[in-house]
Amino acid sequence: MIQKILIGLFSGILIGMFVTSIFVSKETSLINLFLTKITATSIITGLFCSIYGYFSKSKLQVFIISIIIGIIVFYLKYLLTGHHFDPVTMGAFVGAMLGGILAVVRKLTSSLRVYRRLQRLRKKGFYN
Repeated sequence: MIQKILIGLFSGILIGMFVTSIFVSKETSLINLFLTKITATSIITGLFCSIYGYFSKSKLQVFIISIIIGIIVFYLKYLLTGHHFDPVTMGAFVGAMLGGILAVVRKLTSSLRVYRRLQRLRKKGFYN
């Protein structure tokens, strides 16, 4: 679970910094990109999406629920702070990116697990 949460937090940081870099001026430093409302909200969204991704078994469901989580978190940020960027669109975008990353990570780990099991069976003499 810790690994999944770390993936969600790291992905939230990267996506938040990417989205923030679109809206701020070009001379902004890296630390200022990290310390913005959008990045903080993306980190929170990544945390919630990764927790849900740990408990869910379906990649499509993780993707769709991540979009909904993103919309809810960004809209709550809009209600609390009054940050005037479109919260629904930005939340859906960040949620879709996080859901896609979590779905890809789940697919890669399951494929790797099947490949390792197949290699173990071949080493024992099966399929010869």
